[in-house]
Amino acid sequence: MAARRGSGKLGPSSLRSRAVVVGGRALAFAALCALACAARAAGEPDALGESGAPVATTPQAAPVAASEAPVSQALAAFLRSAALRGARVGVVVDELQSGRRLAEHDAAVDLVPASNQKLLISAAALDHWGPAHTFETPILIEGELLPDGVLDGTLWVIGQGDPSLVSETLWKLAEEIRLRGLREIRGGIGVDPSFFDAQRFHPDWEPVSSRAYYAPVSAFSANYSSFRIDIAPAEKVGAPVLVRLAPSLPYFRTSAEAVTLRGGGQLGLDVDVLADGSGESVRVTGAVSADRPPSTYWRAIGLPERYAASVLRAQLEAQGVKVAPRVRVGPAPEAARELLRFKGEPLSLQVRLLDKFSNNFVAEQLTKLLGADLYGPPATWEKGARALGAFVESSGIVDPAQVIADGSGLSPRNRVAPATLAAVIRRSAQRFEFGPEFLAALPIGGREGTLEERMQDGTTPIRAKTGHLRRVSSLSGLVPGPGGTVRIFSILVNGSRGDAAGVDDAIDAFVERLGKAPADPVGDFPKP
Repeated sequence: MAARRGSGKLGPSSLRSRAVVVGGRALAFAALCALACAARAAGEPDALGESGAPVATTPQAAPVAASEAPVSQALAAFLRSAALRGARVGVVVDELQSGRRLAEHDAAVDLVPASNQKLLISAAALDHWGPAHTFETPILIEGELLPDGVLDGTLWVIGQGDPSLVSETLWKLAEEIRLRGLREIRGGIGVDPSFFDAQRFHPDWEPVSSRAYYAPVSAFSANYSSFRIDIAPAEKVGAPVLVRLAPSLPYFRTSAEAVTLRGGGQLGLDVDVLADGSGESVRVTGAVSADRPPSTYWRAIGLPERYAASVLRAQLEAQGVKVAPRVRVGPAPEAARELLRFKGEPLSLQVRLLDKFSNNFVAEQLTKLLGADLYGPPATWEKGARALGAFVESSGIVDPAQVIADGSGLSPRNRVAPATLAAVIRRSAQRFEFGPEFLAALPIGGREGTLEERMQDGTTPIRAKTGHLRRVSSLSGLVPGPGGTVRIFSILVNGSRGDAAGVDDAIDAFVERLGKAPADPVGDFPKP
């Protein structure tokens, strides 16, 4: 297992975990229409299916200013941006409908994609399973089930890697268990995680920290293997700070050693596995200013199976089912018999969460699951990477220099060409079977997810996947162009000397120009 650094100065978490509401295929088709029409109206629904949908109108061609420079000149200006000084840049701009290449720069050069890597597992998973697919988790019982609903034995969870098991879905599972007649489980909960191998962190991620974007994978996990910590100053100066955890479980041992001061100070946060392996300690040290607003931090779990079992136990207790605190992790006994098979959320919802909020945990769970489904259990990163490579090749892309190490893009060894990402987007967008769900999963510029704070003027509606690592910025997606067209773009920037915000601004300005710039005359477009 990779070593985890549990301490460090506190900063805002990069993980945003929120519920995603089903919008349905109709909304996804509406998103396609909106892209083609470049429609923008007050109350327009976003991909989460919120209210206020506009009445459908006849598609209008986007106006083109007579002085607007063509796409090739827009690309040339982008490549001259001061923010890109010293960087290796790959760019592709294609027309969705015809596939015509409108502009390119080092299109076939394999670069580090960062979280644009998630486009591969999103498309591959939807292609392989379909958007309505659900993963099942078998629930077994060991021992005698007495007539009064008392299980004189253990309730076993056979982990199958479902990424959608959060507190709310585990409440539903607890309800199903209660409805089977159980009212007490004397032997506690057992977890069989053998469907996955024992590698919880990809070796390329070393050294990993306790930050939630390094959440460990497992055959049975809850809440994306993460939890929330809220820290607030006390009402009185000199008193300990207030620390609240979500979910609140006996699994955690909380120690609030930080104090409230007038002048404030530096907070420290340590998350460590308890010596007996029964849970984790959360220790807050240092000081916080009395006038500082409450802060929220997300941290990764160290013992995903025990944490998930603890969440399930809490939900069973909430349903009135008494559960002994014992947790066993290992192979389920052969004598255990099936009680039920619990279905999680549809894959379409999981891909939405993956892409809109760049959820690394969901990406890696799906990558391992895809490998196991194609090549057999146990689920491993090697099988998952092989499965993603096979998917890219099945899309008609052959690139011997391509490197696929993981599904989330956290590995700095990943190497993918912009032309590959553009081809995957085009192929997926045109697939009736899952194209609407694929497009609806992409964040909307200035509206939601990882693009909520970007392109906020709303002049160019885009759907695109963001990506960031150290000195790596990427953005790949779709933007409506003039004349009712839709343009696919993929932009990978590696090794820029400028700050990430400056690189993002340059990328955003270029994409907005793509929405207005006319295509160069048919034929060979000018090289920048």
